[in-house]
Amino acid sequence: MDKGKLSPKEQALLAEARREAAAPGQAKPSPTPAERLAQLMEDERAETLQRKRKMRRYGIGISGAILALFVLWLLRAFRRR
Repeated sequence: MDKGKLSPKEQALLAEARREAAAPGQAKPSPTPAERLAQLMEDERAETLQRKRKMRRYGIGISGAILALFVLWLLRAFRRR
């Protein structure tokens, strides 16, 4: 497995599994499938919210820049006449 191709979340899960395997006597009880699914859904929801915030922030900036360029082009086009 190439470590460069793993996402940070996958790397964290792999590190946690290795820690549990190294200390089998101290391992916490494994979560039920429902708990695992709930945790995965929570992680995905957090990632989605973060991605949406980032898209919203950049989307407003990019839209503003395009609008500014359009206004500058209009001003330049009508000043010549």
